[in-house]
Amino acid sequence: MWLLNLATFTLITWQVTCHAINQHTGDGGEKRADYSGYTLHRFRVDTTSNTMEKLESYDMELDQNTQTARLLIDIWAEPSKQNPYADILVAPEFLEKFKSLLTASEISTLKMIEGDIQSQINAERNAMFRNSIRRRKRALSSWKDFDVNSYHSYEEMVEFMRLLSEQRADMVEMVKVATSSEGRSIYGVKIHPPGGSPPEKPSIIVDAGVHAREWIAPAVGLFMIKKIVAEYGRNPQVTANLEKFDWYIMPQVNPDGYEYSRTSDRLWRKTRSKNTTVNRWCVGADANRNWGYRWGEAGANRTPCSNIYMGSHPYSEPEIKGLKEYFTWQITNPMVYISLHSYGQLLLSPWGYTNERTENYQDQQNAAKEAAMAIKNTTGVSYSYGTISEMMYPASGTSIDFMQHRGVPYIYGVELRPTDNPNSFAFNLPPSFIRATGDEMMAALNAIGTHAVKVKRL
Repeated sequence: MWLLNLATFTLITWQVTCHAINQHTGDGGEKRADYSGYTLHRFRVDTTSNTMEKLESYDMELDQNTQTARLLIDIWAEPSKQNPYADILVAPEFLEKFKSLLTASEISTLKMIEGDIQSQINAERNAMFRNSIRRRKRALSSWKDFDVNSYHSYEEMVEFMRLLSEQRADMVEMVKVATSSEGRSIYGVKIHPPGGSPPEKPSIIVDAGVHAREWIAPAVGLFMIKKIVAEYGRNPQVTANLEKFDWYIMPQVNPDGYEYSRTSDRLWRKTRSKNTTVNRWCVGADANRNWGYRWGEAGANRTPCSNIYMGSHPYSEPEIKGLKEYFTWQITNPMVYISLHSYGQLLLSPWGYTNERTENYQDQQNAAKEAAMAIKNTTGVSYSYGTISEMMYPASGTSIDFMQHRGVPYIYGVELRPTDNPNSFAFNLPPSFIRATGDEMMAALNAIGTHAVKVKRL
């Protein structure tokens, strides 16, 4: 999620080895978190009540003897003013207590939407394994053969971008934007019309994968890269937008966390940096709370074990420091910035740190309205839009506030699918949804681009 309002829990002074104590060994010998028996629930919440704060105080069970922490509650979707429903993952041993807490809060709308989250994770892992075998049998020799309708390893993502930049060098440049905590090079692509562009040409920037478990986000980023290159000169809307804007797409900006979610803990959210200042056992920070503009203000969390830990200082995460440097010094005329997340089907605009509106608030909302209409016309899916504080609650240290402060006109943190699907797949959205989600994001960005051309007279 773009935001996650977990309460700050007591600083842990012993080792937290995993969200779930029970583990099993994967095919490669690595330990994997086991969420057997964890159930996902949805219920309606009065957003003016303190129900969520009460529930959040029970998030972890800490065991000093085993030096481990077991997740009891994990808030996957917060209620908003537009969608007053919460999605919460609950440990089996905490279910009765959870229900009694809801009863005490006079909540009677509880619905279980997934009976065993581990079975969903297992099904996804098995499908991924079969796809990896199929891909290994046929080495990738052309960017055209890259299957954008599957979830890929980071290594496969990089290979696709490398092939694309080599085989379509007239349109695509592979760019390095940062280096991760574990030493992975973070790449993206710059896409322009054949022959290049002047340096002052306006740009559309897309990043994805900030939160490791949100796999649909990088998949959509890859889908968009391939679609733009493949359909330039054939699709009038894609062609017109590439003529007006250069596109910078970074499909995976948290590769350490992403690979960890693939091999060890499917529900991992943060980066994988080592904390050396407060608690050396708690790993990672929320990369979307680590940006320097208004860092550590509203909604900040200073507890290293928290899922929304803001980091020890602004830009403490090398991934975010690298992105900031690249965005600041390598992209001269940013016009649109989109950060892809999941889930909730929202277009969230600045500000995040305050309830105040930006100077260009109405123009941003007009563009968001056109994007939502374009999505609806493309796939029939509904997206809501508004500022973070209008839709959710204040949060500081986000990329969209940094971009707003820089003066980028059109900025949105996008929560992708699902929401209105009758079976909420949450973070385990099947790859069969990648194409439709990618199509609706292309439609949204084309609409925002068209709006920008008209309003800014580009």
